Parts: sequence; C-alpha cells; structure tokens
Amino acid sequence: MSSTRQLEFITREQFTAALTSHKQDSFAHRFISKCDMQDIWDYCVGVLIDGKVAGAVVVTISKRKPLVANLQLLHTFYEYRGKGVARDLCQFAIDYAIESKAEYFRVSSEFDAVPFYEKCGFKFVCKQKTAVLSLFRLTSPVVGDNVFEPDEYVWKQMKRKGKGGCIECYYEYKRLDLFTE
Repeated sequence: MSSTRQLEFITREQFTAALTSHKQDSFAHRFISKCDMQDIWDYCVGVLIDGKVAGAVVVTISKRKPLVANLQLLHTFYEYRGKGVARDLCQFAIDYAIESKAEYFRVSSEFDAVPFYEKCGFKFVCKQKTAVLSLFRLTSPVVGDNVFEPDEYVWKQMKRKGKGGCIECYYEYKRLDLFTE
C-alpha cells in the first residue's frame, strides 16, 4: 500500500499533534516557541504523509530590497527522517523564494544540521556565534547551481556586528574597503 504525500500550509495545532517524546524531536519544541514568539505560523508549510505532519518549514521574505528569503525553521519528525521530507521542504523553500522574486537566500544552520544542507548543495560563507551561515544570490531552483561566491551584498551581511554577524569567514575578503570602519 503506497502512502499519500502532500505539501501544504499547516497550523500550530497540526504541528503540535505530531510531537513525540523522541530526543531527536526536541527541536520541534523550539520550532513551536519561535513560531509563537515571531508570530510566523502563517508561513509554516508541512509535508503530510497519510495526513500526518512529517516535517515543516518556515520561510519568510524580507520587506526591504534586495528581497531575501530566509529559511527560518525546518524540522523533520524522527519517524520520517531519511525519507526525503527535509529535502522536499528545502526545495519548497527555494521554489517559494524564486516565486516571491527574492534575490538572495539565507539559512542560518545549527552546527549539527550542516551536513544535511551540504548534501542538498548549500555552501556556507561563515561561522556565526551559534550557527553557520549560507547566504547566496538566488539564480536557480537547483540549490548547487546558485551563486555562492560572495558579492557586495553578501560581504556587507557577513561584516555585520552583533546578531547574525560572522565571527569566522570562509572566504578571503575581496573588497577590503567593505571591512574598514
């Protein structure tokens, strides 16, 4: 018997109903807290398998130019890991960003999720205090085909001080004038 798989907007209640006590699902509680705190449930899209939430993603688009798609949150419930759910959610995020006319795509990944994102084709520009940043010019629906070499906008974001700023850069600075005070 084959299972039905669909991608759709989901509610807090649907996501919460999928919670388990498995330690690999502990991030799901942070997912809920962040969505509640930032009031971003309206942007939550899930993969449903046989009507049950297998995973979810939240992608927002900046209001200022250049438009930047930000993959805010992504979680696959333990029971569904290794079944392509997170990959489907990443592809949705990229497609949504393109459809929304975003010029850049941003993921601030927790350290343990980096190998997954790298398998999907993401490249990281720098290490942040508690995460690793992938920020690139969005030119293709295929993650690895996008422009990962930092341009002026990416360099400026990498230079930012405080929250979201980089503490270790993975590229040599090509425009030193961007990094002078």
